Amino acid sequence: MVDLAPPVAVAADAGSRPSARRYYVLALLTAVYALNFLDRTIFNVLIEPIKKEFSLSDTTMGLLAGFGFVLFYSLLGIPIARIADRLNRRNIVALAFAFWSAMTFLCGMASSVGMLALARIGVGIGESAGTPASQSMVADLFDKNERPRALGVYAIGTYLGVFLGYFLGGYVNHYYGWRMAFFSAGLPGIALAAVLWLSISEPKRGAMAEAFVPEPIGATLRFLASQKTFVIVLIGFCLTSYTNYATAAWIPPFLARVHHLNSAEIGTYAGTFKGLFGMAGTLVGGLVVAQISRRDDRWKLWAPAITSGLAGPVFALCMLTPDFATMVAALAATSFLVGFHLGPIFAIAQTVARASMRALASAIILLTATCFGQGVGPLAVGMINDALKNDVGADAVRYSLLSAGLTTTLGALLFIWAAATIRADVQRAT
Repeated sequence: MVDLAPPVAVAADAGSRPSARRYYVLALLTAVYALNFLDRTIFNVLIEPIKKEFSLSDTTMGLLAGFGFVLFYSLLGIPIARIADRLNRRNIVALAFAFWSAMTFLCGMASSVGMLALARIGVGIGESAGTPASQSMVADLFDKNERPRALGVYAIGTYLGVFLGYFLGGYVNHYYGWRMAFFSAGLPGIALAAVLWLSISEPKRGAMAEAFVPEPIGATLRFLASQKTFVIVLIGFCLTSYTNYATAAWIPPFLARVHHLNSAEIGTYAGTFKGLFGMAGTLVGGLVVAQISRRDDRWKLWAPAITSGLAGPVFALCMLTPDFATMVAALAATSFLVGFHLGPIFAIAQTVARASMRALASAIILLTATCFGQGVGPLAVGMINDALKNDVGADAVRYSLLSAGLTTTLGALLFIWAAATIRADVQRAT
């Protein structure tokens, strides 16, 4: 019988007594997050064979890849996060993980577009429950100065999943077909969900010297809305998420149309220079910000602002240069710079919220940014591309993607603005 009772302190709780075990919990939750993004990314890699088998239009494929997933992901994320602020988060993450992995597996069994759509909706429902509860657990294992580093490690799951999705989807589809690619992505998640369920315990809430006082939903939302840092960072993160999701969807077509790479080469270059360098940036961002922000919380936002701002012109160079080597170097640098901010921004959502509302705060910032980034980013770039293709042909994708360079720059400006209020908001939260 599943225990969803309110959590209590457990012997394995690393929050009240720091130990090596909390790093095991962090590593396991990072692996869960990586498979979250693998299951999202792999669909994008398989669009062409799925489209061909079911004779679908690009519009239908866009709905399956973006809005069909994001709609239910966003609608259910907030209520589930509210539950996670009250009930056992370990159980919620394990059950959600097993569910979305099973839905990914079922994508490979789809015999019609309707079945495929339902399975994709199931993936979105499952993934909406996993990340907010996971981040809330991490916040109870690491104090406010350690969180940028810990959540930076956690956030590398984003790019690890992208890296694995490009490679797994591309190569398994090439040799065994798109259905086997879904099977290969879903089965490991079901097994890892069992490991998570059996090997970790629920951390004590508010263990890092912060009081845990349950609050009603209205008071929680009013408090978060009154935290200026939270609101401004939310808007900025939506803009940088546009950059992440738009490039994830359209870098492969850019490499094919502009630089004439075949599918195997696209998997190698996109996986390596977007996935691995993004992972490195995320890890370095968490480590660096955790160190430099110990004496001044404003560095939690100043540092992400600097790197996100630099990413704009570097990405413009990536899009506009005719030289392949320069393009690859700029793509790697952009991925590193854009990845840098993820851990610190996740940490901000936890640090300016009270202990009783961390899962909800995480859900609001993550789900809103995902809805905007994944729902609007790929679609907007595609629409701009269609508008330009008659005039510039295959080069349309390089100009439409410049919008992703603009949004990361605007996000950087908002992070600078938010830094002015962070110290006061941290005091209010604690």
